[in-house]
Amino acid sequence: MPIRPPIKELNIKTHDKGFYKGFNRIVTITSKVLVTLVVIWILSDIERSGAILDVMKNWSYTNLNSYYTYSVAFYILVCLTVILWPSFGRTKLGSDPNGKPEFSNFSWFSMIFGAGIGIGVLTYSAAEPIWHLANNPDTIMAKEVILSTLSTSGTRLPEGADVFAFYQEQITANTLAPIDGVIIPKTEAALDAAFRYSFLHWGINAWATYCLVGICLAFFCYSRGLPLTMRSALTPLFGKHLEGPLGNIIDISAVIATIFGISQTIGIGLSSFASGLYSITGIAWLVTDPVNPEPTTGALLLSLFVVMCLSIGSALSGVGRGIKWLSNINMVLSFLLLAFFLIFGATMFALEMLGKGIFSYVVNLPAMVITVWDPNTELGAWQTSWSIFYWAWWIAFAPFVGIFLARISKNRTIREFGLIGIVAPSLTLFVWFSFIGGTGINLELSGIAGGKIFESGLTAQLFEIIGFMLDPAMANMMSTMVVILLLTYLVTSADSALLVVNTVNSGGKVKVENSSKHIIIWGVALSSVIAALLLAGGLDAITSAMIIAAIPFSFIIILMAISLLKALILDSMRSREP
Repeated sequence: MPIRPPIKELNIKTHDKGFYKGFNRIVTITSKVLVTLVVIWILSDIERSGAILDVMKNWSYTNLNSYYTYSVAFYILVCLTVILWPSFGRTKLGSDPNGKPEFSNFSWFSMIFGAGIGIGVLTYSAAEPIWHLANNPDTIMAKEVILSTLSTSGTRLPEGADVFAFYQEQITANTLAPIDGVIIPKTEAALDAAFRYSFLHWGINAWATYCLVGICLAFFCYSRGLPLTMRSALTPLFGKHLEGPLGNIIDISAVIATIFGISQTIGIGLSSFASGLYSITGIAWLVTDPVNPEPTTGALLLSLFVVMCLSIGSALSGVGRGIKWLSNINMVLSFLLLAFFLIFGATMFALEMLGKGIFSYVVNLPAMVITVWDPNTELGAWQTSWSIFYWAWWIAFAPFVGIFLARISKNRTIREFGLIGIVAPSLTLFVWFSFIGGTGINLELSGIAGGKIFESGLTAQLFEIIGFMLDPAMANMMSTMVVILLLTYLVTSADSALLVVNTVNSGGKVKVENSSKHIIIWGVALSSVIAALLLAGGLDAITSAMIIAAIPFSFIIILMAISLLKALILDSMRSREP
């Protein structure tokens, strides 16, 4: 019995006149109403709404840590399967066998990197290895071993004493023998874990999630001829039912996840941007405390206004102009910054950390991907505040990045898309973390920084590192370049998100005649969401909203993965039919 042909047409209703001409009114209006209601709810009682968001975040951390962990592991498994399986990997994401990619490899990679996690890497490449050097699962387990040993030996830990400091005092006094395998925080022994867990969070887990969504969308759009929107990727499972309410719900979920996912990214970027402005200008009102500078709400809101004005203008110019050129600019500036650390940073130390870190990451990856700790333990608390936070962030960010990657990847093969989209950004990030984070760690371990980098806020640590590397005038110039780079990443991410939201709302159309007004409206809506969340609790409130928004879309990605596998398997079977 012959296999039924695939669905190659999906009729998504769009309005044919007026303000919503070219747009699906149900998806567009419902999404706007939901976002508006969230903003009104937050602003109606800022303190109470912030507290409720925090409770919801803590609930998800406690109850969904296993779900998030195994979901991301599943995304990786499916993504690697479609890339490495010979017939699947050769599949071209386009209907023309002789079709050529729209963008050069450099521009393509620049847009992948810039729209993916370019903002985050500027903040976390400096901060995360430093934070993990002080606290990671290895040091937490070492603390448990020390406490157990002290208890067995009958030695009492003084109330309020630091476990590791007391342990080292006992060794020095010869009242306790050194314990094999114990990792002391902020020492060379903790380096392996510091980079291993940094690579875990920013490596394959992130990019496989993005690329899985991107491959699904590109396959069903360019190989099947379906609209470039989320519902198209589920046609092998739900067929023509996606033309109605079910498809609308899926697209609305994608829009909401995109808005809150990009809010998290922009929120972190704004904090780094404001910290950079303070580092350059020294203007007091930009930070709450000059000793431990954290950006004020006023500084964040001012930065938001500047970024969103520029983003709306760039989005109105389209992918081929504003976004493409901004992506190329920020990629050039990124490499200049990286070259600075390659030449003037702790080069040999960083190269050693890169090699050892990648080896440790690859060896431990299978176990790290599926390990879940009890959220009520210290290990579980670390996992929820770091790993689970990241998995939710990448999932919430996936509809935006996935549609954007699909939009710029026509006529690539699945294998090319996957390998370049996963391996190249991951390796690039590993280099960033090793050279920027490694330089900061080296400054601390050598005693030059004197603990000041450790004590700085997460978004200020890159500027602290630069301050220790250069004299004040040169440090100011380099910090200015970083601030400009942050601005280009912020604008690129925000304007890409606006175009993606418009694409979903228009039923998958890349270009809509009436799109300019809607780009402006969504730009204002995104700005309002971020501003309201900043007022309700700063970055913590944005994180809470993002984690909540990621929950429904995480399930949609699972369905998309199953749908893609079904489609590729059926295509392979059709090719063997007489």
